[in-house]
Amino acid sequence: MDIRGYRTGPIQAEAAFTADFAIPDDVPLQSLMDMVEIERRSMDVRPGMRHKYTPLRFDPATGVRQVGGRYLFDTWEHVLDYDRFTTSELEFEPGVKFWDRPFFLNVDRHDWRVAGAHDFTPMATTHDVSRLERWTYRDGDPSGALATVWPAVRAGAERQGLASVWLMFQLEERQIAILTVAARPADDDPGAATSYALTRLERTESLGRLLPGKLEVERVFDRTSVIFTTWLPQSRLAGGDPAGFPVSPPMPLPHVPPSHVPPPG
Repeated sequence: MDIRGYRTGPIQAEAAFTADFAIPDDVPLQSLMDMVEIERRSMDVRPGMRHKYTPLRFDPATGVRQVGGRYLFDTWEHVLDYDRFTTSELEFEPGVKFWDRPFFLNVDRHDWRVAGAHDFTPMATTHDVSRLERWTYRDGDPSGALATVWPAVRAGAERQGLASVWLMFQLEERQIAILTVAARPADDDPGAATSYALTRLERTESLGRLLPGKLEVERVFDRTSVIFTTWLPQSRLAGGDPAGFPVSPPMPLPHVPPSHVPPPG
């Protein structure tokens, strides 16, 4: 892949957006992939988006496909603009706003302020599976406490050999979230490698243990998923690939014509 514009190290992002919902069984994976790629072209042009991971998980009890988004934005104003745009303006079917589509089941979405984010390894080669954990906290503004523990969270993620980590909080809902990202091991069988990476990340000791005790956190969400697609607006603007498909195979690649990527400058 030709991914440009993303460096390892601290990420300059003030805000994030997450969404989780289910997709009915009668939507084939190939159709889902094609839809995500086509719709990306109207969505990743929104101001301030750094990148997006599209998670995909099969519920182990029901087999329901759980999808969504994990986005980073440069400013709080830009994440609010994205939330407003997708809620009030964006329609892919006439008269149906994006989040009101009948095949988006049980949508759960949140705007986040970012206490810290860091890429340890290159986006192009090692960002394959992700885990999102959310906790409620007691009350007040946790930004000071989270700024204090962020170095320990970052160091803990690095010791675990992770590819990326984000620490976020939500004042209105009194929630804290940690996103962790990991790579697949090298293996001749990409399906086996993906399954191993999912299981390993899901069982990795949670960095939530580092959250301040005074916040009295209570876990309310924990989901580990493959990264079905990655949206890469900075790469697109630099003349590189506009999207990545880190676990294809075993997941499908898009069967739609590639979008035009203008040359840099």
